[in-house]
Amino acid sequence: MLTLYIARHGQTEWNIEKRMQGWEDSKLTTLGLANAEALGEKLRDIPFQAAYVSTSGRAVDSAMAILKNRSIPIIKDDIFKEISLGSWEGKTFDDIKRNDPEMLDAYFQAPERYIPNEGGESFRQFEERVRRALGQIARKHREGNILLVTHSVFILMLLNIFKKRPIDDLWNSSYVHDTALAVAAIKENGDAVILKEGDGEHRMKQAGAAW
Repeated sequence: MLTLYIARHGQTEWNIEKRMQGWEDSKLTTLGLANAEALGEKLRDIPFQAAYVSTSGRAVDSAMAILKNRSIPIIKDDIFKEISLGSWEGKTFDDIKRNDPEMLDAYFQAPERYIPNEGGESFRQFEERVRRALGQIARKHREGNILLVTHSVFILMLLNIFKKRPIDDLWNSSYVHDTALAVAAIKENGDAVILKEGDGEHRMKQAGAAW
């Protein structure tokens, strides 16, 4: 059986500033790096066959902090990146709420009705990409332990797929704090059993929001 350990990247500067990141990027904070290292300590005895990582710098830096000097193959791929948010990226939540309130409400309350701006992904497009990402891992690994370091909405979508729920149920899972861990066992028929989600026991007390 394949066991997938799914971790969000550490807290970033834009998380503190409550800016949308998507495919754009910002650096890990000191706390974000420390939490990633703490997660690595938590997972130190798990024999990973490989680590799959979003190509965003915040995810790559988090994966390196989690794995430290462990000799584990690291596969970086754009397919594991966060949902693309187009012109929203880099803007604060308040800016978007002021200028595009209807779509922001749809984004969080009714994802099926959300219409992305230019360059962004719809949740349907994003779900298809997450499914392809999962398939990419499952085809190469029938058993063993795999680490996936990615992003909050990616993790929520992956969990939603595991739970076989419609897209509008996307947000009805445990909040994905920075470096939060989810664990899922993937059966040979493709079904998944979620063993853990939203686990942040390793995290240090936060002084700012992880958004």
